Amino acid sequence: MKTSQFKSKISVISLILLLTLSTALVTLTSVTAHDPAWQLPTHAFINVSPNPVGVNEPALIVVWMERVIQGADITNDIRFEGYVLTITKPDGNTVTVNWPIVFDTTSSAYTVYVPDQVGTYTLEFNFPGQVYDFGGSYQNDVYLPSSATTTLTVQEEPVPGIPEAALPTEYWTRPVDGANHLWGTISSNWLNGGDVDDRWQEGGSSPTTSHILWSKPIELGGMVGGDTHTTFYSGFSYETRFGNPMIVGGILYYRQPLNHAGSGGGFVAVDLRTGEELWRRYDITPSFAQLYNFESPNQHGVVGGTLWATAGSTWIGVDAFTGLNTFNLTGVPGGTEVYTENGQIVRYVLNYGDRRLLLWNNTAAAGSTGTGYNVNSWRPNGKEIDASQAYSWNVSIPDLPGNSNPAIVGIIPGDLILGRSSGITLTSQARDNNPDPWTMWAISDKPETRGQLLWIRDYPAPANNITRMLSMQPLDPVNRVWTMTDFQTGQRTGYSIDTGDLLWGPVGEQRAFQYYSNRQGFPAYGNLYIAGYGGEIFCYSMANGSLLWKFSDTNLGAETPWGLTPIQLSAVSNGVVYAFSGEHSPNTPLYKGYRVYAVDAFTGEELWNLLGWSASGLGTSIAPIAIADGNLVYLNAYDGSVYCIGKGPSALTVSAPMTAVPKGSSVMVTGTVTDQSPGSEFKGTPAISDEYMSAWMEYKFMQKDRPADAVGVDVRIQVVDPSGAYAWIGTATSDAYGNFGYSFIPQMQGTYTIIATFDGSEAYYGSTSTTYLVVDPAPTQVTIPPYPGYQGPSAQDVAQNVVNILPDNPTPEQISQAVISQLPEYPEPTVVPEYSTIDIILTVLVVVAIMIGIISFLVLNKKK
Repeated sequence: MKTSQFKSKISVISLILLLTLSTALVTLTSVTAHDPAWQLPTHAFINVSPNPVGVNEPALIVVWMERVIQGADITNDIRFEGYVLTITKPDGNTVTVNWPIVFDTTSSAYTVYVPDQVGTYTLEFNFPGQVYDFGGSYQNDVYLPSSATTTLTVQEEPVPGIPEAALPTEYWTRPVDGANHLWGTISSNWLNGGDVDDRWQEGGSSPTTSHILWSKPIELGGMVGGDTHTTFYSGFSYETRFGNPMIVGGILYYRQPLNHAGSGGGFVAVDLRTGEELWRRYDITPSFAQLYNFESPNQHGVVGGTLWATAGSTWIGVDAFTGLNTFNLTGVPGGTEVYTENGQIVRYVLNYGDRRLLLWNNTAAAGSTGTGYNVNSWRPNGKEIDASQAYSWNVSIPDLPGNSNPAIVGIIPGDLILGRSSGITLTSQARDNNPDPWTMWAISDKPETRGQLLWIRDYPAPANNITRMLSMQPLDPVNRVWTMTDFQTGQRTGYSIDTGDLLWGPVGEQRAFQYYSNRQGFPAYGNLYIAGYGGEIFCYSMANGSLLWKFSDTNLGAETPWGLTPIQLSAVSNGVVYAFSGEHSPNTPLYKGYRVYAVDAFTGEELWNLLGWSASGLGTSIAPIAIADGNLVYLNAYDGSVYCIGKGPSALTVSAPMTAVPKGSSVMVTGTVTDQSPGSEFKGTPAISDEYMSAWMEYKFMQKDRPADAVGVDVRIQVVDPSGAYAWIGTATSDAYGNFGYSFIPQMQGTYTIIATFDGSEAYYGSTSTTYLVVDPAPTQVTIPPYPGYQGPSAQDVAQNVVNILPDNPTPEQISQAVISQLPEYPEPTVVPEYSTIDIILTVLVVVAIMIGIISFLVLNKKK
């Protein structure tokens, strides 16, 4: 793997540079041969990198000539010949690499070499010379021999590269830096079309809490107002809103409703993270997207992003970033659509009349690439390209007999094509005359055997005129199984795609209302997921048909006639099954309590739910959603708004007393933790724990009651004390108003750094902040009688003596004089030499004040 990555990352770059440098060396063609023949000196070059390199680590060796052989072009076979590379190891053994023909028109060649010894290697590149024999004015001219030598130092230690950027722990946005390679595991797109037909988003991430990043109305929705309880029309009567949403490079695309219709209000592009509108068009409505990774010696990388709108057999390309038209494809044939690993959109075209199978490729049409210096480069902009003959291959197929014309059911590209020769497709009505037998087949899609029959099987029709039909998405590539559904019971059977054998079933016991959703279900992770009007989600093993788990926590009591709320599957991503409550042609007002559910795909445990009515329950009952970059986007019919669920940013503040505090005193550290979702109208409101997230989001976005018991998030409090040592002092939990507080007693004099950190949650990325605290010395303890060496009466005795000599109802002046008269005499200065005159005066004043207080108390008691 490392060697492969090394080739793709380094050698391609080297070839690009060589191509760029060598194109200027092409010479003009003369009209007559040279007489005498020219003797053309050549100069050989060789380079190896990295140098030095670690033992058993790959090194790229590139060899080339300073000139290009006359007339070489990508469209012909005029090439240099006979390159030889000799590698001499430290122990004297040699390895030879030969290029009988140098296919690169730039005269360069390369190889990846992995040294297995420590020491110095000698690398020698030899061009033996060549007589030109391709005709024209250079016929019989001689390219003279040349050679070049270099050395490679191999060491025990690996040569370090640049470390990969770690996955983010803070909020991130598009564009993602091109050097952050690991971030490809969390970023993704939702292209629609054949790319998401299986509803399984295998890459990227998706939300595991119900935190709402933003919501955006796209039509009048919710309660109409007035004396009635009427709500605005939801469109779930064959006019579904938010159809075919797409996400490309952090931009969300959707069609805007117009009055009662689900579209016609324009095609809108908004920022996925904020909901901010970026552009809008009224003349076109794309329905699927493409990210094509074009690779050639001249060009590398995904060539922008294209949104495709269709008009009959014409595809109209729209730039995903600007909304401007790019190019059109005409003559596009029908077929079974698949996206390849490099983003080509291909269609398998079954021409059974001619016994042919063809692969149409939307990138293979003549005119898609350029000419001249743009040869073999992607250059279709501004063109209308005839794609009617854009076929990558065309093979013969055998007879596929049955009781209907053959048709493709599913494809594992480059492996196998599953098909049928019977009328067993998905149906909304039980068939009166079921095919008996019904026929399935598989043919190879492997390049070496493509089109060959793997098997064909006839199956008896089920008893009691049960209608057995193909499932919505029948093909599981993990366990290599396909499923059939019995219309009347919803039970499933599983068959091997490699042999056609029945593996398991019929299985499945479901509630009666599931009858209305018997066409639902799709595979992911080697399992089959089914839901619908029965209000339950089932997970079956595609390997053996066993029930792995069932989710049924959807009961709304007397709110609906369904018992369990109808829930319709929509997608599986990041190990999560997303299902949406909804039904076809709902009444007004809409039933209360319908929800979006996120359920663990492997255990059936509910991860979160949130109020929302998003599925129509029509046909295969797929709610129109899009998932990308960790976000889930859908339309909520309760208020006619688009919702974006995802992990948002947070902000933390922290403060401590601004004035110095004495050592040993308690200090209160306070701060806030807030939700900073940039597109939300509630930016700056409290950050709330995952446990209370759904209730809090419904309060903020859906006008529900504020949850009385909601709590915030945990905040770690650390300090750096005046000695520079770090210490964790405790954890505070913010409240439902976003505030937190924590008290501690600093033990050292000096400046403290206080660090408050919210580590993040499933709903928020973390945040941190610092503040500072100054701690002064502890206050000096003043000794008021008895002081060291004092032998006189106690303060209590003096006070009692004062009381005894006071008259009834003494004045303050009498009390003062009495106190002073009873104070003991201070010793000579030699006894307390540390006391200055001012110290003694202050001490006496303090004592007097204390005595007055005590005496006042005693006098009052005396009166009583």
